[in-house]
Amino acid sequence: MNAVDAAGLGIGDDYPPRIMGVLNVSEESPYDPSVFDDPGDAAQYVDESLIDEGADIVDIGLESANKRFDVLSAEEELERLDIALETIESVSGDAVFSIETRYAEVADEAISRGFDMVNDIAGFADPEMPVVCSEYDVAVAKMASPPDLERPGAVEETDWAQRKSREWAGNADYVDQVYEALKQNGLTEKTIIDPAFGGWSEAQTLENDRETFRRLREFRSLERPMLVSINRKNFLGEIADRETDDRLPVSLAATSMAVDRGAHIVRTHDVGETRDAALIGDAFADSCARD
Repeated sequence: MNAVDAAGLGIGDDYPPRIMGVLNVSEESPYDPSVFDDPGDAAQYVDESLIDEGADIVDIGLESANKRFDVLSAEEELERLDIALETIESVSGDAVFSIETRYAEVADEAISRGFDMVNDIAGFADPEMPVVCSEYDVAVAKMASPPDLERPGAVEETDWAQRKSREWAGNADYVDQVYEALKQNGLTEKTIIDPAFGGWSEAQTLENDRETFRRLREFRSLERPMLVSINRKNFLGEIADRETDDRLPVSLAATSMAVDRGAHIVRTHDVGETRDAALIGDAFADSCARD
């Protein structure tokens, strides 16, 4: 397993699980508690609700990636970047700041002006993204995704018969496709893989997510640290018959299991609770299963 240094923060088997807290400057984002358009208010939220609660990384989104919303252009994302930059300049706590984007142009601007890493939700669909991240020598989380900037995470919508072969496509299941999507366009030396939990397309099912979770350890063979974003996801809520607001307990149970199965970063809105669950998962992890 190759560890990754993210602006001095070690990520990998030899380090404790890292917690990625979420801040959105996207007015259309569906999770209201994390959405801000005022840098001062946003910085206070980051300090008090994320960093003080145990976040090692703060991931700032410029737009909602929810498939119900139109995709912003790089130019539109750049118009929102100033709010994010003013926010991190006003934060008093210490954390690694990640910019969530699908565009190399936005990543380049963000890193050059103070961001520490990139969270690419389109999995290097922009071929310049790994180039930019390598040039700046920054960590980059790469989510499994088709080679399409407008369809983040919609792994099963990839024409695998064309990209791989008709025979492979006929035999591959959903997790096989996720694994292959993570490899497309390569991996930088500081890539962190993200197997893309959540309803990224109409074709994706809750069983797809559950099977990905069951087989989470398989992604360790990519020899890169792994990020999971499972907080309050539907595939967990359905098991316990809980709506989003009542899914914290199932999220925490899954967090411990994910860390045991090899997750190194957990992305969450519930930082303090998730940190505790991740530490329990790490303390009782099956070291043999990680080898």
